[in-house]
Amino acid sequence: MIRLHLFQALAAFLPGVMVSAVVPAQSVDMPVSFADVLSAGAAPHSAQFTYGPAASQYVRFWRAPPASEPAPVVVLVHGGCWLEAYDVAHIAPLASALAAEGFAVWAPEYRRVGEAGGGWPGSGEDLLAALRALQAQAPTGADLQQVLLVGHSAGGQLALWATAALERAPLNGLRMRGVLGLAAITDLDAYALGSNSCQRATGPFLGGLPQEVPAQYAAASPHRLALPPATMLLHGDADSIVPLAQMHAIPQAAARVIAGAGHFDLVHPGTAAFPAIVQALHTLLEQP
Repeated sequence: MIRLHLFQALAAFLPGVMVSAVVPAQSVDMPVSFADVLSAGAAPHSAQFTYGPAASQYVRFWRAPPASEPAPVVVLVHGGCWLEAYDVAHIAPLASALAAEGFAVWAPEYRRVGEAGGGWPGSGEDLLAALRALQAQAPTGADLQQVLLVGHSAGGQLALWATAALERAPLNGLRMRGVLGLAAITDLDAYALGSNSCQRATGPFLGGLPQEVPAQYAAASPHRLALPPATMLLHGDADSIVPLAQMHAIPQAAARVIAGAGHFDLVHPGTAAFPAIVQALHTLLEQP
């Protein structure tokens, strides 16, 4: 019944049954590159918090503009193929744009492949620790009763995994309202068999290929996990890094295709993907 209510509420988001397409063009032509994201510009974060002793165990926080009530919190998990080379800095344009839209943004850094403790399960454990830090720090302007997990690419895998973990063991004081995957990696078994550079990073992240460490893949792959009804996915149909088939690996999720979008359009606030992200977040918050 809960899932039925979600899909009824998503009627505008999802004309038809599962997948819609095409949002109006914004100010930046799609697809954009990673360099375009880095040059997009961002407001500086409002504060930084640490949640562990490692250099990468910290969170950057963007406050929403002053308002009479605390703002819903977006826990924004960056991607980058789980690799040390890509850090939280590249998610800043999206984070600051979401803050301008009225969300408080909690953007964790985490240990990644190439760092001690990075990879599986350390990267996932760091995300859960960052959520516990949100609970403990309760930053000013953040409504902990309205928390949304959002992850891009490899960060989408982590956000979906953490959502499933919190379904089993909720954190007192945090009310999780839903999860949104942006070009999320959802089927690690299939992804590991691909040939692009990000797909080839799956093995190092999990410690081997699917046939070598099947238990790791079973534990980490979102398509094998029990996800909540309030699970949504956005994906571009011109994504050459995370194939569109990854969106279809979780058929029970509400899903939307952004026509003409590549992989990085989902983290660039000037593209047609950005209003779709904002719309999806508001739709999740409107669920009972």
